[in-house]
Amino acid sequence: MAAPRYRQLAETLRAAIARGDFAVGTQLPPELELAQTHGVSRHTARDAIRLLTEAGLIARRRGAGTTVIAAASPQAYVQPLGGVEDLMQYAQTAKLTVLAQKERRLTPDEAARIGGDVERTWLVIDGLRIAEALPLALSRIYVPQPFTGVAGDLGEGRSVHALLDERFGVAAGRIDQEITAELLSATDAKALQAEAGGAALRTLRRYHGDDGALILASDSVHPGGRFVYAMTYRREG
Repeated sequence: MAAPRYRQLAETLRAAIARGDFAVGTQLPPELELAQTHGVSRHTARDAIRLLTEAGLIARRRGAGTTVIAAASPQAYVQPLGGVEDLMQYAQTAKLTVLAQKERRLTPDEAARIGGDVERTWLVIDGLRIAEALPLALSRIYVPQPFTGVAGDLGEGRSVHALLDERFGVAAGRIDQEITAELLSATDAKALQAEAGGAALRTLRRYHGDDGALILASDSVHPGGRFVYAMTYRREG
């Protein structure tokens, strides 16, 4: 069975970029021109461009057209779905660049989402996780009092949960994780150098200490094509 026309066009353009027909830093032809050149509808051309954007080959900017940013797709980050150590490794590999941080109370929506106390003060950190020189995730991290003192040590290459362990002797004994599929908002897409409305994977993690108390939470959005969850099932017996 033949692949959909937009996927065929995306592969044609991917090959052209790899050959150097469209060099890194140059502009890809507009949707209408691509549609006319390849004998497809503008909608088909738009979907093909979306696939290339999600693959990290091109970036679209309002008023600046579509620019080739890579000759080949970067390898997607593969996150094993295993135990606590696998989840901890993610924070070590995908380094966090802090964009903003503030101590404040949670909004009712935030409190409901992470299961946090709305009457408590939290350190809220907004950051961008980067792997292989490409934005991997946009993350919002929540640290409750009395652990908000980690703010002064952020940006030193250590993960937040490692700082909690070093400074307060608090470690996660259990991590609850939720994974949902959604579409990228325009704001998130801009920060992630991805296409607005493109596929995304959202992960919510709640870190609990040995006593069951919430010590850390993170809410992250990953653009499609850059992040893969992998797991292996084995039959017992």
